[in-house]
Amino acid sequence: MSQNPNNKMAGTTQTGERSENKALILALSGIILSILLAALDQTIVGTAMPRIVEELQGFSLFSWVTTAYLLTSTATIPIAGKLGDMFGRKWLMLAAVVIFLLGSILSGAAPSMFWLVIFRGLQGIGSGALMSNAFAVIGDLFPSSAKRAKWQGFIAAAFGMASVFGPSLGGFITDNLNWRWVFYVNMPVGLVALLALIFTLPNKPGVGRRKIDWFGSAAIIGAVVSLLLALTWGGQKEPNGYPWLSPQIIGLFAGAIVLTGLFLFIERRAAEPILPLHLFKIPAIRSVGIISLTIGAVLLGTSLYIPLFVQVVLGQSASGSGAIMTPLSLAVVFANILTGQFIGRVGILRVPFFTGATVLMIGVGLLLTLNASSPLWEVVVFMIVVGAGMGMIMPTMTIAVQESVERKDLGVGTSTVQFFRSIGSTVGVALVGTSVINSYSSNLNGVAAVKALPAQLQEVLQEPQNLINAKVASALPAQIVEAVRVALADAIHSGFFITILIGVALVIGVLLMPSIIVKSSRRAKANATPNPENPSTAMAEKSLVEF
Repeated sequence: MSQNPNNKMAGTTQTGERSENKALILALSGIILSILLAALDQTIVGTAMPRIVEELQGFSLFSWVTTAYLLTSTATIPIAGKLGDMFGRKWLMLAAVVIFLLGSILSGAAPSMFWLVIFRGLQGIGSGALMSNAFAVIGDLFPSSAKRAKWQGFIAAAFGMASVFGPSLGGFITDNLNWRWVFYVNMPVGLVALLALIFTLPNKPGVGRRKIDWFGSAAIIGAVVSLLLALTWGGQKEPNGYPWLSPQIIGLFAGAIVLTGLFLFIERRAAEPILPLHLFKIPAIRSVGIISLTIGAVLLGTSLYIPLFVQVVLGQSASGSGAIMTPLSLAVVFANILTGQFIGRVGILRVPFFTGATVLMIGVGLLLTLNASSPLWEVVVFMIVVGAGMGMIMPTMTIAVQESVERKDLGVGTSTVQFFRSIGSTVGVALVGTSVINSYSSNLNGVAAVKALPAQLQEVLQEPQNLINAKVASALPAQIVEAVRVALADAIHSGFFITILIGVALVIGVLLMPSIIVKSSRRAKANATPNPENPSTAMAEKSLVEF
């Protein structure tokens, strides 16, 4: 009995498609490991920060350890996204991992807060290049909108998984080893990520363009740095800063405005702009820009000082503060996955946007009620609400952009989301950090019992994380310890108030978002009309729907 040649062809096609699908999954493993590397560092350092500042001193530089990382990451994102489009993403991601690991080693060996800030900036360069290209690679690997939406949810969930383990791991390392190991732990993860990228990620060539917008890059970096310095130094006393109306702060704000104008002027005329302004003619891109900018500020504004609140105000250990952050991370993970699945099946982007914004604003509003007498369970529940809202919005932004731009602009469009979110995070940290530091100093100086202490003890209390040291806490009267905790709680409360104001702009961005429908798997399958006379084509179309 002779074998049907069509069946033989179909079997060969199925085998080839299974092999291709396996290769795609292996490539995803390298991308996920890369994202885990960058995400783990962001979450693991937070719980160690109070202990880091306690050892190296320098409460005024508390936010700068995060700010420097965000600043260089922000500056790198649009450049790296453009370079990925031009030259291909594989070797750019490999270089990013190497730079990130170098920054990790140097951060772990930092002798002072100043050098830690510098080395965190180096880490940020690697992180920015990783994040801007990792999400764009998903668009390269999965041309199907529905499948890309589902995998974007899982990729975003990988970031969330690092958030789950990061805070607890950071607390455990800080309590049982040394805070320096929160940076050294990146080495084994990074080496595995390097190997995975080398052997599994396809080396897809870029579009071949060779012009880089260096002037535009310099202008936007200068604008962000000027704005950041103005927000960080403003409203403080010398030598830590300057009054808001001082020539230095006014000059920095003016510089930020001038450089932003120069950036827009350059981008309109650049042959290959680092941030193509024509993208903002698309309504969805404008809305996502607003959402990205504000959600980054809300995310960092709400999470940066929670470990300090838990350790100093509520008296928990570093491990305890890490455990408190875990529910937020779990909520982000589950919301990422469910949102990706919802979009892949139903295809309506407005639902997760509106639902996520509503839940997020409720969560941030609840954080405003925290004070020195709040029980731990309240912190846990409020962080879960915040995480659920975040988890719905973040993958939806990336999908909205990738559904709105042309394929040639996929990398720069995706990096635009990361770029604005990073700018928002940087500005949010600066605003919240300045508010917390100034409020704490003002609150503490208003306590009569503190004013009566010797000058040396007053100086010690200017660094609230010193209460983590049992010897310092036991040497102070209980009344003073309680006054410091209340002063810090009220200061952090003022930071949460800043985030709720920023959240109003987030809601505006969501309301302006146009209707975008992603073609779901079921509709794609229903609309597929394979040619029965060409089994090879039929199998290929079936695979595209089902993979």
